Amino acid sequence: MNRPFQISPGTIYRAQRPVRDPLYRRFIKQLPCLACLRMWGIDPCHTGPHGTGQKACDLKCIPLCRKCHQEYDAAPYDFAASHGIDVQKHIARLNEFYRTKILKEAA
Repeated sequence: MNRPFQISPGTIYRAQRPVRDPLYRRFIKQLPCLACLRMWGIDPCHTGPHGTGQKACDLKCIPLCRKCHQEYDAAPYDFAASHGIDVQKHIARLNEFYRTKILKEAA
């Protein structure tokens, strides 16, 4: 009789504690909105997986004005498609800029 193959729980199944970085959130608030280029009322919009009462990692934030932030939260994929935003590309670019220019780390 064959037993079903079962994967034992490992690190991939454990929840990771999200990074909290107030300096990164302040950096994001200084940038223009990715969708409408507005310069005021900018919020760091958490883009990673998150649930009720839980936010994604701060290092996965993008700058959006409050209006665009609400639209993004309602339908992230539709919002990104309608505005032509490659969210992952922008996150990588913002993280690289933050590390090299703000924190002055070697690339």
